[in-house]
Amino acid sequence: MTYLDAFRFLQKNNYRNHYECRYDYFNEQSFNNLKHRNFRTKNGKYRLPNYNTKRSKYKSDGLILHHFYENKFPNLSYLSSIRQHSDFLYQRKENLVYCNLLEHLILHALIFKETKNEKLGIGGYKSLPSQIEKLYLVEESKNEQDEQAKILKSAIGLTWSEVNEVLVASKTLIQR
Repeated sequence: MTYLDAFRFLQKNNYRNHYECRYDYFNEQSFNNLKHRNFRTKNGKYRLPNYNTKRSKYKSDGLILHHFYENKFPNLSYLSSIRQHSDFLYQRKENLVYCNLLEHLILHALIFKETKNEKLGIGGYKSLPSQIEKLYLVEESKNEQDEQAKILKSAIGLTWSEVNEVLVASKTLIQR
């Protein structure tokens, strides 16, 4: 499966109750202000444009947003990347997909595999396995994960052995 295939697959509304992205990542006006360097705080420092508050609606379901164009540019929600790639097209709702942490890992592994670029995909890929492992490998005696961890784990919906198989397969994928 290609990165484009995986992204489009996740965008389809009928897969495992994934949600269609109905809102752009940022508020367009504040994004344009930043692009034109009109976006400073009282202390004179730049800040991110205002997030579209409606876009984070499904965080409570354990889903996060992934930018499609991260196969061309790294970290499209970061200020430094926004300044370098300031086309609002990259922040539009049709270029975003909701996914769980494991799906996000797979998207980043596919980006790395297809681009063979250390700056694309691999950054997102490197941080995700440890986050996923932490969700599953908490000490049994504690057995009290915080609420967000439970939600994230529930969104993945797999057992540890199934998740571990995907982690091993994704590691193999990026080593090719």
